[in-house]
Amino acid sequence: MAELLRYGNHLSAIQAALSTPLAVRIAVIRVPNPRPTKFVLIEPSGGSDESIVHGWRSVIVDSWGASEAEAFDLALDVEAHLKALRNERLKSVLIYKARPSGGIVWMPDPDAKVPRFRQNYEILTRSEAI
Repeated sequence: MAELLRYGNHLSAIQAALSTPLAVRIAVIRVPNPRPTKFVLIEPSGGSDESIVHGWRSVIVDSWGASEAEAFDLALDVEAHLKALRNERLKSVLIYKARPSGGIVWMPDPDAKVPRFRQNYEILTRSEAI
């Protein structure tokens, strides 16, 4: 039998990378209830393998704010911090780098009518033997 390889929880790693520098709630998968005025939401959106031990993990990152300007500034901060990730181990996940897949997109919440900007990222990470 071949060696078993497993990728770590990249969502938790990204949450850890953004929590301290952004000083806002970084939610994973679900919008928090009650909804904060300003926060970031991270959701998985697929990925692919680069090699036997390297994989690109895709994520959607939404930045919410009380105004369009506040939400956009938060999206710019998210972009800066994700693009700065280089060879960091966060929550036991080795992240080599993060790259945007497209740019920052205006996508207001249609139900709550709340300002929101969306970004798509690919995270290059390494699997571990289990």
